[in-house]
Amino acid sequence: MIYSMVLAFFEWNPLKGKDFTGFENFRTLVQDDLWWTSLKNTVYYIILNVPLIVAAALGLAEIVVSVGRTSKLFRGIYFVPTMLSLVATGIVWSYLLNTNTGVINGLLNRIGLPSVKWFTSGKVAMLSIVIVTVWRWAGYYMVMFVAGMLGISEQYYEVADLEGAGRFQKFRYITLPQLKPMIYFVALMSIIGSFQEFDLFYMITLGGPGTATYVTGFYMWQTAFSSMKMGYASAMSVVLFIIVLTFTVIQNKVTQAD
Repeated sequence: MIYSMVLAFFEWNPLKGKDFTGFENFRTLVQDDLWWTSLKNTVYYIILNVPLIVAAALGLAEIVVSVGRTSKLFRGIYFVPTMLSLVATGIVWSYLLNTNTGVINGLLNRIGLPSVKWFTSGKVAMLSIVIVTVWRWAGYYMVMFVAGMLGISEQYYEVADLEGAGRFQKFRYITLPQLKPMIYFVALMSIIGSFQEFDLFYMITLGGPGTATYVTGFYMWQTAFSSMKMGYASAMSVVLFIIVLTFTVIQNKVTQAD
């Protein structure tokens, strides 16, 4: 990691050698329209992705805790997608959401709805990646929320029962406030993971259609290993590190304040 920060100040093609260029890579990055497009797409991906992951993980955790004795079974089922490789996940979902032969569009057609251009429409492609991401990671964060819920004292719920509180009221006024630190943590980890996301975009869309799903992780890979501009890709990673560090510091300050 430290060496990548050093490489950010060099022009380095492994086949040609390394030349010190100072801040030239960073100056080029500021003027790189494709970098700003990838950063904008990444932020858009985070805005769609993180709230849905947190909500889905919370919902799954509530289901698992409420089913009692069979909770281990459901926990295992929901956790399975996390254990699959991202390459396999990308291949499977590219078939499921295929515009012409995909199972999902086939089901939509059976109930009278038109096919959706999941990965071939610039307006829908990012949402399609978000669906796959939520499916994969919700079970992982669900386990954290389950642990948090099981750590909440039963006395709170007993008092709520005496007061006649319903299930939704107990979830809103007891479970959510008690899980606030865990929610902050899950959101932070989701944001960091979204900034680093590469595999799904590579396997499913390759940044397309056009630049609709061209995110920073994919652009860094393409710059480093396709264009062989290791120094320029390192400069991108340094900027991305600063952005993620800033998010982390801000979120920690917010958590401490609460």
